[in-house]
Amino acid sequence: MIFGDPFLMISLSQCLLTRLARRPLIVGALALLTAARSACATPFVIDLGNSRQITSQVSASFGGLDGTTVLGQSLSLDLTWANGKFGRLFTITSPSFEAAITLRTNGSGILGFLQGTGFLMDANGNAIPGWGITGSASGDDGSLSLGLFPLFKDEQGTPNDDLLRPLDFFGIHYDLTFPVADSSVFVTGGQFDLVSYPGQVFGVGPGVPRDIVPDFGATFLLLGIGVALIQGIRIRLISVSRQ
Repeated sequence: MIFGDPFLMISLSQCLLTRLARRPLIVGALALLTAARSACATPFVIDLGNSRQITSQVSASFGGLDGTTVLGQSLSLDLTWANGKFGRLFTITSPSFEAAITLRTNGSGILGFLQGTGFLMDANGNAIPGWGITGSASGDDGSLSLGLFPLFKDEQGTPNDDLLRPLDFFGIHYDLTFPVADSSVFVTGGQFDLVSYPGQVFGVGPGVPRDIVPDFGATFLLLGIGVALIQGIRIRLISVSRQ
């Protein structure tokens, strides 16, 4: 697995740029940007499995982009959860909590890196305000991955104090830009993952506790684990965006 070099970026789709060209700049421009971006996104529904889950990982297959060529194009996705489910980030949930999308292709070797930004969505499909850190990875099997780290504020792993926990989210928005490969290379399948460090769980509701907090005796241990984990993934962080 090879990881992308760090850099700052803001990704706006052509659809968003077109909408902005037709609207005057106003004080509420940030809300307008978010609304326009979501309006341009392609919706997909993800099955997170059973509710009442207290877990450190949930995985689901994702075939919504099957057949998409890898030619440097940009697109936006709104992933929401089936059957009224939601994710809950507890106080104990790891700061390195990640929402990742991985795309398999018929290519081979390193194709480049899937770039982009993302944010958590509330029950109405709106952006939950805060920062968003993304990181990309490319496998030698032609796979492409992008992960969103909503509890980080920057690539140094500074906690995102704008997102107070416990926090419920009902979907993920991604703005993706593919690498430039070849017209014969296309997406053949994918996977979506929600991941937290073992023991620092999150929930899939309804039917989960309002909050789970660390045991007092384990606080310093968890802090040490979190710092070590931040150092371990710093190489992955490539994008910072403010919602």
